[in-house]
Amino acid sequence: MKTRWWWLPLNMLAWTLAMPLLSVGLRFLEQHRILAMSGSVVAAGALALLLWAALIYARCVPAAPELSRRIGYFVAFVAAMLALGAAALWLTFWAIVAIYGL
Repeated sequence: MKTRWWWLPLNMLAWTLAMPLLSVGLRFLEQHRILAMSGSVVAAGALALLLWAALIYARCVPAAPELSRRIGYFVAFVAAMLALGAAALWLTFWAIVAIYGL
């Protein structure tokens, strides 16, 4: 079974855009007193994003027979996800500022 090459960037983009959406959604629920923004709610959201990243790696990064290539794929994936996570935090900040102000 051949993996489609575009699944990886598409999933990484969806993961990046999910962070601002999750943050704005949680802020909306807190503002309307539906769900209090507690540490456990934020931790559950962070855990969901972390598990999603692990699922993206498991399903979309191609397997390699050599250990060195597998390590290289993992390091490249982690570096890309860290960069995308930083971009998502930047997007989240500006989305919150645009919606709710400083």
